[in-house]
Amino acid sequence: MLQRLIKQFFGASGGSIPLMTALLMIPMTLMAGGAVDFVRYERLRVSLQDTLDRGVLAAASLTQSQDPEKLIKSYLAQLPTDLTYNLQLQESKGTNFRKIVATVSLRQPTTFLKLASVSELPISAQSTAQDERKNIEISLVLDISGSMVDNTGMTQLRPAAVSFIDALIRPDTKDFTSMSIIPFAGGTNIGPKVFDYLAGPLYKRRHLVSSCFETNTLEFSTGLQAFPLSDQFPDFTYYNWGKTDRKAAWCPRDDQQVTYITNDVALLKARANALQPYDGTGTAYAIKWGTQFLDPAMQPMMSALRKNGSLPIPAAFDGRPASYTDTGTRKILVLFTDGAVGFQPRPAKTTDNVVTGNISCTNCSRQIYSASEAVSAYKAACTYAKSKKITIFTIAFRVSAGDAPSLAFCASDPSYAYNIDGLNIATTFQSIATTIQKIRLVP
Repeated sequence: MLQRLIKQFFGASGGSIPLMTALLMIPMTLMAGGAVDFVRYERLRVSLQDTLDRGVLAAASLTQSQDPEKLIKSYLAQLPTDLTYNLQLQESKGTNFRKIVATVSLRQPTTFLKLASVSELPISAQSTAQDERKNIEISLVLDISGSMVDNTGMTQLRPAAVSFIDALIRPDTKDFTSMSIIPFAGGTNIGPKVFDYLAGPLYKRRHLVSSCFETNTLEFSTGLQAFPLSDQFPDFTYYNWGKTDRKAAWCPRDDQQVTYITNDVALLKARANALQPYDGTGTAYAIKWGTQFLDPAMQPMMSALRKNGSLPIPAAFDGRPASYTDTGTRKILVLFTDGAVGFQPRPAKTTDNVVTGNISCTNCSRQIYSASEAVSAYKAACTYAKSKKITIFTIAFRVSAGDAPSLAFCASDPSYAYNIDGLNIATTFQSIATTIQKIRLVP
């Protein structure tokens, strides 16, 4: 019986193709049309996400003055749809950060999926952007050696430094950006008040005309040196006695002392415009001091001298220099120089405190560091600074090809070492100014 029924089934040639086709038409239309609906859905979803990302990025900028909701809606108005959307927005901000979280949702009507009782598809996009400017501490280390007169460097340096100050300390950045200007010739004059504080009450000065500390070989590769045990530079000149276009002092006078931790643009620009050329190129000392004024161990002294009125440091910066481990602070050192790291002569007699005339005459001087020893000290100071995650930029202006690699050694990255020869000091400083934090999307 079963075998007969099977044979009849396979032997039958009749059937109704129109009926089968009619039955399959609805699911086939649903599948093909549904694919069209989903393509339209995905195209709008991608456009919505991209538009929202751009709007949130713009709204999160610390320089943005427009209302974030209105700004994001102006971006969403560019969507290729007139559908009504729902925008939810959260904003959080502080002195040096701004965060925007936005979510947009809408419902796209379907055309073919209605056959399956799906009349619309929900679309949503979420985006978060944050503009966070870390606290920035800058040591601007500037060469004021006599050669800066010969190569027009001083003429260009003053306005370039002013432009650099304007670029970094703006109304939107000044609350978290501080700068110290550290001029150097043969030595670095830290000013009498800071010198005396560091030296201590029992220290006996050689003289009062300037304030430069000596640094021994080992101290170039360490943190703060032992100031009460450090000698003071004698007052002398090696090259400049009798010259009228540059000052005759290896340690610059107090008019070229360090300007400490401030965001006072007028003060910084006035000090930059007042730079004057002196004698010698003590680059190793300059890097050492540029680092020490970013060293958190200096903070108690800075705070004490601020509070007693000796240093015009803003109260908001009382906690600076911040800890090296503070992830919210970026420390930057910018070195500008126009010459090789120089040797370090001193008067022949160790008891000579103030010397008249050049000590370049026969038997008039001794060396405490030769040129090669000074380069080694410079590299040691640079290595220590980089070990503390200080970002270092170097600008070598009209430096010989032989000396450029030694100066570039200090830079934190090869791209941070600028070797320039021409009228582009200001352009170089502007390039370095881009170290300020950039806006980013938060994953």
